[in-house]
Formats: sequence, C-alpha cells, structure tokens
Amino acid sequence: MKRKTIKLLILFSSIALAGIIFSQVYWVKEAIELRNNQFDNSVRIAAKSVVNQFLDKKNDSVFREHLKLMSCRKLRLEVTDIVQPIILDSLLQGELKCMHLNNDYCYGIYNRKNSKFVAGKHKSHEGKIIKSPFQFSLSSLYSPGDYYLGVYFPNKNSIVVKKMWVMLVFSVLFMLVLIASFVFVIYTILRQKKLSEMKNDFINNLTHEFKTPIATTSLAAEMLIKEDIMDNPSKVYKYANVILYESTRLQSQVEQILRIASVEKGNFKFKFKKTNLHLLLEGVVGSFELMVKKNNVKLTTDFKAEEFVLSIDKIHITNVFYNLIDNAIKYSPEKPEISIKTWNTKKEIVVSIKDNGIGISNNFQKDIFKNLFRIPTGNLHEVRGFGLGLYYSKEVVESCGGRIKLTSVVGEGSTFEVFLPLKN
Repeated sequence: MKRKTIKLLILFSSIALAGIIFSQVYWVKEAIELRNNQFDNSVRIAAKSVVNQFLDKKNDSVFREHLKLMSCRKLRLEVTDIVQPIILDSLLQGELKCMHLNNDYCYGIYNRKNSKFVAGKHKSHEGKIIKSPFQFSLSSLYSPGDYYLGVYFPNKNSIVVKKMWVMLVFSVLFMLVLIASFVFVIYTILRQKKLSEMKNDFINNLTHEFKTPIATTSLAAEMLIKEDIMDNPSKVYKYANVILYESTRLQSQVEQILRIASVEKGNFKFKFKKTNLHLLLEGVVGSFELMVKKNNVKLTTDFKAEEFVLSIDKIHITNVFYNLIDNAIKYSPEKPEISIKTWNTKKEIVVSIKDNGIGISNNFQKDIFKNLFRIPTGNLHEVRGFGLGLYYSKEVVESCGGRIKLTSVVGEGSTFEVFLPLKN
C-alpha cells in the first residue's frame, strides 16, 4: 500500500470517527435535554396538582365555613390559613413521589414583592427558590396574587444523570472502545508499512551480500578451469583460498538468518553448561586478530571479574560477543579503539564492550535491538548488514536470564554492557 493511500485512509477514517463521536455526543446531549424536560414537566404537574387540591378544598362548603369563622377572629386572612403548611408539605411530598422524584428538594411560599417567606422548608435556600424555574402562582387561592409557591432541587443534574447512568456508561464505554480500536488499527497499518519497508531493505541487503561472494566465487572458479592454471600452483592456491573464504562468509550469513528464523518460530533451544567466560572472551578476541591488524585496531582487555564461571550456552553467547565486537570495529572507521572489560556485581558478571566510533543517536537507541532495524550511516556506505545481529544478541542474553544495555553519544562512541546472572 502506497504512503499516499495510507494517509488518505487515515484522514477519511479519522473524519468518519470524528463524525461518529460527534453524533454520539449529540444524541447523548439530546437524551439529557429530554430527561431534563421530563423532570421539569413532572415537577410542574406535581405542583399544579397540589394547587388544584387546595383549590378544591377552598371550594368545599365545610372549609368555607371554617374560613368564615376564622375571618371573624382576624382582620384579614393569611395565605397560610388557606394553604396550610402541614398539608402542603404532605401533598407536595406525595405528588413528587408519584412522579418518582426524590425528597432532596426545598420549597417555600413567599411574597414576590418583598421576597418574604411565610411557609415551607427552605433551609437557607431562599434566593435559589426565588430564582428557581419552578414558580407557581397562588392567586387562585389567595388575593392579591403576590404569593408564589417555589420549588428548588439542589441536585437536579445528578438526579437526571442518575436516571440515565446506564446509557451514559455504555455510550462512554463504546466510544472508548471505538477510539482504542481505531488507534490500534492505524498503529498496526503503520507498523506493517514500516515492517514492509524494513523487509524490502533486508532483501536488498541480502541480495547485495550474497551477490558479492557468489560473483567472486564464480570468477575464481572460472580462473581455475582455465587450461594453463594447473601449471601455476600458487594461483591455484590463491583462487582456492578465495573460494573457501567467500564460501565461509556466505555460510556465516546463511547461519545468521537461520538463527533469527529459529528465534521467530520459537525453536530457540539452549544447551547450558558451566563455562569460563574469560576464556570464551579471549577466544572471541583471538578470532579478530587478522581484522585487528588489517584495520589498525587498538583492542584492549581488562578482566577484573573474580567470579567468571557460569552456566550459559557457549555457542550462542560466543555469537553475541562476536557480533558486538564486530560492530564496534565496523562502526569505528578512524583509529578504532576497542575496550573489553569485565567486573562483578552482587549477582551478575558484567561484560563491557566500548568503542570510539560514530555513536548512536538518541532517536535510534530505542529501536536498535529491533529485528531488521538498521541505523542510517550517512556516507558510511561500506558498512553493511541485515539488521539481525543486535536483535539476536538481545534474545540470547535475555533467554539466559540476563540483559543488555546501551550507552552512546554521537561522535564519541558506544558502550554495550551485557549482564549475565552468575546463577542461572
């Protein structure tokens, strides 16, 4: 898939996801608004029902006689003589309960002209009751019409949300799952794209690495089959050595690829046995004797570890240190200085391989141990490889119960530290 196609796919998918999230948020908002309207209507129905019941009571002949008797004892009837506080509280509570509303509310009867309360349970919420949207005139019960019944719900929003919490939870959950799935899919696509590019680079490197020894071997073989070559033993020896060297190099490359394939398939088996790590390191260093002389490498060793016998797979660990030293030489193009040291911690032996090479940028250090990853080396075109060595090394060390650490500064060199447990 082309990069432009991937960008367009991500763009349109993001727009679609944003549209879905916007729609979901919009419908949730509409649902909350609908619940709010239902709540408001329920309160209004309950309050009007209370007012109507008092109106029916006022029109009752027995109650009217009672009011006449009271008017004989008073100069003027109060609103509380008609809307009796005890009965108001009982009726309001009953009507709100019928509407499935909780008891967390305040109410009061007040004069709108002077904001003076004459009845109710207002709990210092007088100002909020006056500003509440639930206002009901008592003009049909008492004249002049300056008295109002106000109801206020301190936790109205929580009441509304509580009635629809299941829908809200599932909406949020589904949106989070959708977003997480989208991010995962995009991440997977980008990762697969990157892997595809890395594998293409690997195939290109593989072709180049195989092409050179094959071409060299073929040329040497052609020289050997010439009629006059047998008369010159030194040339036969020379061309035979070329074929042997290139065949060995080719075999080493194939074995490296097969080892990584074994790691990927999970068929990575170890044969642990007691090994003198110092002797192993000396053997690895000795195998670089020719390369050290050819490249004028200054290679020093300082083995200070007092405990250096441990249970490891000798072959695989040898490959690990060979890879690390080989990289140290390859990436130290000018007057290479390689330092190999060992020391002990409480439970481990540490092997440090330090060089004065080109170093590794912080941008690449987190990816250096990934499979097929190769660091761009600028003008250093002669350094080639498959991007398998460090991945293989990390897998081996971790499978032995250890760990590998990188410290590097661009232009100053790199230090790889291998920590291996003394008791595996």
